[in-house]
Amino acid sequence: MTDDNSKPTNDSLKKSKARLALIQILFQIDFNKASAKTALNEFLSDRLDEEIDGLNIADLDQKLLIELYKGINQERELLDDMLISVLDKSWPIHRLDPILRLVMVAGSYEIQQHVDTPAKVIISEYVDVAHAFLGDKETAMVNGCLDRLAHSLRKDEFDK
Repeated sequence: MTDDNSKPTNDSLKKSKARLALIQILFQIDFNKASAKTALNEFLSDRLDEEIDGLNIADLDQKLLIELYKGINQERELLDDMLISVLDKSWPIHRLDPILRLVMVAGSYEIQQHVDTPAKVIISEYVDVAHAFLGDKETAMVNGCLDRLAHSLRKDEFDK
């Protein structure tokens, strides 16, 4: 994620921007009732000059954005079920803030599918995404839920 000087590398910054953009696109689909294809195409053609949390997203990792977007849309029901399995029983999924739920669904997808990326890196990335859109309590919830999910899905990685 960062180089030896603890500064984000260009590649990791592009990936971070893709994750921020992903949440915006997923939000457009869920809450503005945009079609999945239209939301992605519109974002890529019309909104790349925008800033999210102070970052210009024009040079985001489009390949990662598209892969995450397609995978999440295809696996949404499974991802919701995975999220339900790690949520506190007093917090049913329908009670979650919509952005909070989207951040956790996206993080769940990456933890499940991107086994080449350490789970701790993915969790850290989605905690940062949560900070861009949500408060400290929600961010802590993202951290806790994704950590529980990662320990469940990647036992070997955490046993080392």
